[in-house]
Amino acid sequence: MKKQFAKKIPYLVLAGFICAVGIGAPQISLAKQANSVPEMVNQQSEKTLQIIEIGQKIGVPELKLKENTYVLDYKISDVTGDSVKDQVILVGTKEKIDGKLDAYASNLSVIVQDGKTYRYDKYDWVYEGTDGKLYGELGREPNLIIGDYTGNKVNDIITTAPQGGNGGYVDHLILTWEGNKLKDVLAKDVVADNQELYTNSQANFSLKLPASWKGYYKASQYAGASANKIIPLAKHVVQFDYTTKDRKDAEMLLMISVFSKNDWSRLSSEQGPSVGSVITEANGMVYVYTTPQSNPFDPQSKDGKLFDQLYGDLNIGKSFKLLK
Repeated sequence: MKKQFAKKIPYLVLAGFICAVGIGAPQISLAKQANSVPEMVNQQSEKTLQIIEIGQKIGVPELKLKENTYVLDYKISDVTGDSVKDQVILVGTKEKIDGKLDAYASNLSVIVQDGKTYRYDKYDWVYEGTDGKLYGELGREPNLIIGDYTGNKVNDIITTAPQGGNGGYVDHLILTWEGNKLKDVLAKDVVADNQELYTNSQANFSLKLPASWKGYYKASQYAGASANKIIPLAKHVVQFDYTTKDRKDAEMLLMISVFSKNDWSRLSSEQGPSVGSVITEANGMVYVYTTPQSNPFDPQSKDGKLFDQLYGDLNIGKSFKLLK
């Protein structure tokens, strides 16, 4: 299945990594649907938050969902800001191919059932095709991440839609609750100046990249043994490289590494150059950033001047956030 238009936030991943690896978090497997289709969940307007299961059909009479709409992911979290947990449900339509449900889901939508009022609100994720028409977003095993991305102390909803294929990219939708309904964060310019949002749910952090970085960097992420090869004892490593216009040269702008607290204590006590500076500590993990010691290009060259600009535009303290 192909889309006519690649849009929103490009999520650059290491060449050869498939989207499931690029996302990092364990993706929801729909393989169990191959042999049988779970019974339909019929969300009635009762005063309760009903039990939802991933992979089941879902029907909400007042939302008039299509018959072949399935639950793709599901979270319980307060996203309305009233201190009462809400239901956040990612849904999409699926078709059968050779008797099995397609791994791709189309017509992606996010549904929130308010935990206090039990009222439903649905946001349809659409994109504009090259023909100017609007189409429902699709993705291969899309998922939800909950976290405060706007900094207003209320959880927002980020939806990832992997597109598959070698070097596949990931589309993102970020929703916030405003005016008693869901609104697109990017559409309302909460992420200012066209900043790009990098998320890594496996390493549990996000990073708002400066607008000036767009088109001049690539992000490569490593985990486990691959990360350990780059920096000993690291559990995760994400490297952001400046790329020249001809794409023939790349130099590190920023590296973020994640260590267990014990491993970081051991590593930081060793003699020699420091690995980097601590950004924060959380849940027994230490997040460290490393920047270049000098400009790898001639400072008077075009690449040298641009490298200095991009480096100077980065504010790691303001742009880095842990996911919830």
